[in-house]
Amino acid sequence: MAKIVVTEQIDPVGIALLKAAGHEVRELGLKGGVPVDPADARGADALLVRIVEVTKELIDSCPGLKLISKHGVGVDNIDMEAAKARGVAVTITPGANSTSVAEHAFALLMALAKNLPEVCGKYREIGFGAKNCAPGVELTGKTLGIIGCGRIGSRIARMAHGGFSMRVLAYDPYLAAAPEGVELVSDRDRVFAEADFVTLHPVLNKETEGSVGAREFSLMKRGAIFINCGRGGLVDEAALIAALQSGQLGGAGLDVTAQEPCPPDNPLFAMSNVLLTPHYAPATVEAAVAVSRAAAQNAIDFFDNKPVEGRLV
Repeated sequence: MAKIVVTEQIDPVGIALLKAAGHEVRELGLKGGVPVDPADARGADALLVRIVEVTKELIDSCPGLKLISKHGVGVDNIDMEAAKARGVAVTITPGANSTSVAEHAFALLMALAKNLPEVCGKYREIGFGAKNCAPGVELTGKTLGIIGCGRIGSRIARMAHGGFSMRVLAYDPYLAAAPEGVELVSDRDRVFAEADFVTLHPVLNKETEGSVGAREFSLMKRGAIFINCGRGGLVDEAALIAALQSGQLGGAGLDVTAQEPCPPDNPLFAMSNVLLTPHYAPATVEAAVAVSRAAAQNAIDFFDNKPVEGRLV
């Protein structure tokens, strides 16, 4: 039996699985931005975490720690080098929330294409005349650019190509073959230059951090729409704000920001052509159940000495 500390609220299905397997579970119920008190994790054999920071100090404060089971796929909140140095395994839940994130990204894209944020606001202000204030655009025949065409990006590509007959360009240096209906390009600049809509889905690491900035926005068609449901750290946020203010970008749909939670005084909140959601893309009933179950099962399999899906370390 292992002592498993669950740092944040997860769907009860995962807790039930862990307890049924005979493990001791401690639920901390932390909120985003609240750090883990090392005293609360003392004696843990495993941490099951969402977005709280798993620092070297936290890892070192748990001498018996053997596993960090990530509820999700991004590990930018985990000190991977510290985990490796201590011999602590790290697992993720690949694919469990991919459909929810892909649908959310496409929902942001469609809402901005149809100018829904501005039109809804104007309807409240000026009434029926709002129908003439900001005509939208059709998706059919337009070009979608995808940076990172893995599980999420490929789902979006299928929606765009199969559902709206969109031309889809994708850049992904780790992808050997393109999904059906996708033109895989080796020149990343082409995605920004040729697309009417660009959506980001690469892993955040040292190579991709801040990799989309003023240069990339200047390459985009004037009035193009930018979507980021990946990680805020992928983007130079000051450059994004400048591109929106200048009109170079026609709009942005953002589920992630450089600082989370996003400060209320961030200029993005004041822009009528920006849709900003609080890391909400995976927040569906189906994804909550699937990710909770997968993160718990990873812990169960690990302590049963079975192969673990999504093991990184």
